[in-house]
Amino acid sequence: MSTRQKRIGVLGGSFNPIHNGHLRLAIEALEILGLDRVELIPSAVPPHKEPGGLLPFGLRCRWVREAINGHPGLHCNVMEGRRKGPSYTLDTLEELVRSLSGGRLFFLLGVPDLLTLPTWKGGLELFHKADVVAVARQDMALESTRNFIQEHWLHAAKPERRESPYGVVWQWNLEQNSARMLLIHPPFLDISSTMIRNYWRMGRNMKYLVPDPVLEEMKRQDSLLGRFWK
Repeated sequence: MSTRQKRIGVLGGSFNPIHNGHLRLAIEALEILGLDRVELIPSAVPPHKEPGGLLPFGLRCRWVREAINGHPGLHCNVMEGRRKGPSYTLDTLEELVRSLSGGRLFFLLGVPDLLTLPTWKGGLELFHKADVVAVARQDMALESTRNFIQEHWLHAAKPERRESPYGVVWQWNLEQNSARMLLIHPPFLDISSTMIRNYWRMGRNMKYLVPDPVLEEMKRQDSLLGRFWK
């Protein structure tokens, strides 16, 4: 008897701090793509960001765990904290492929980040480790994604449009080795960690922007945040 292949979403980021936009995206991807779970993976040493202002890795991981507590299908993975050096996505996906033993990965990123993939370490190799899922945040996302694919995969198949009760998925089959590109357009919450840090500096009310447990932690650790979010 054959067993169904596990479908695992991968959502990485600095989570400095985690906010409701992260959580909503994870839940939307879980439902739209029919995933078994989404791994939220805090970056230990983000390679594309300056280290200044980054909260300690352990604290960011704890806040992620507190934020997703009680959310079935969401899991905090601290694997990048066990590696030395920059937290490259390629290394993370390779490690996940080895540990999953047959599961299929769905790597989530925004369309603006998708367009920068050629500048990442082994950026285009990510398509051989996982299905890359671009998350649309604007009306021109389909055109931008199509242009990106045409630039890097001259013989990619035309996209297929699939509908589910939860949303539309555009899918490109890029190569014969089953490399795939997907595009989803879930409701977008225009929240960023940069915005949260700015709100904190101004003393603004952050109710409904970050999960309640994280907001309470931020209030208790106000002096600590002051050392990092100057």
